[in-house]
Amino acid sequence: MITVDERRIDPTYLVTLAVVAETHNLSDAAKILGISQPGVSQQLKHLSEAVGQRLHVRSGHGVELTVAGLDLARRARDVLRSWRGVLDYVESVRQGNDGMLLLAASNTVSAYVVPRWLVRFRQRYPGVDLRSRSLNSAEVVERVIDGEAEVGVIESPVESLPPELVEIVVGGDRLVYVVSPAVVSFANNQVVGWGEVARIPLVLREVGSGVRRASEQALRARGLAPRLELELAGGEAVKEAILQGVGGGFLSSLAVARELATGELVTLVIRELDTIARLFRIICRPKDDLSLPAQRFLEIAEAVGVAEPV
Repeated sequence: MITVDERRIDPTYLVTLAVVAETHNLSDAAKILGISQPGVSQQLKHLSEAVGQRLHVRSGHGVELTVAGLDLARRARDVLRSWRGVLDYVESVRQGNDGMLLLAASNTVSAYVVPRWLVRFRQRYPGVDLRSRSLNSAEVVERVIDGEAEVGVIESPVESLPPELVEIVVGGDRLVYVVSPAVVSFANNQVVGWGEVARIPLVLREVGSGVRRASEQALRARGLAPRLELELAGGEAVKEAILQGVGGGFLSSLAVARELATGELVTLVIRELDTIARLFRIICRPKDDLSLPAQRFLEIAEAVGVAEPV
């Protein structure tokens, strides 16, 4: 337990004493510490009162420490060293050469959007320890609320975002219904009725994912009841199952751009459904409450945005 007397010794005063011991001059010490010379004298006076002994005397050359002052200054060097270390760290963070950023992103965003932001961030701030986790949207929100991630990126709106968090829209995508051409005879982008699509087994993401929520909401809004064949965790697993001919399903246009270009998958436009468009959201505390690395990440994400395939 810290006693009343210990509380009287401000660590700042110990730093000041150590600097005075180095410079032997109150004016020089004041310049180093960024305070006035009277401020240095006042701190030494308070420290002397706390210790109960005179710690310095003025001399023709400036200031000299007493035996008690020299003895305490030797012990204060560790405090000064730590203080300078903190200043070096803060400056390094300011220049982008240090610090940490904990990021959580939903699977689609993590795979097809965040990498573009991370490349730019690494180029500008290579010294930042950046740690990213890929989860579904519901899990990302939990991580940010719990403080396990400073910044989260999701692909669906949050129904009950805590008041201390904010949302920042950074582009979006659309969901498309895709199927292997080996399963159907339809051409790419052919308009078909739900009755024809409903005969194809449906492959869906796990509960909690943004894709699952958006696709089910769109179907329910039109009174359409899909026949779920398979539920898989992660968009890549769903895409692989569709490529293997298990059935069809809804995926982000970002996730299937390559397969559509090569003809491995085809998109069917369902007559009864409107375009399922989504907005990507960053969730975090207000910008002024974020660390410098997090603030810079937000700036890059907003500037780079999302490249939506045609």
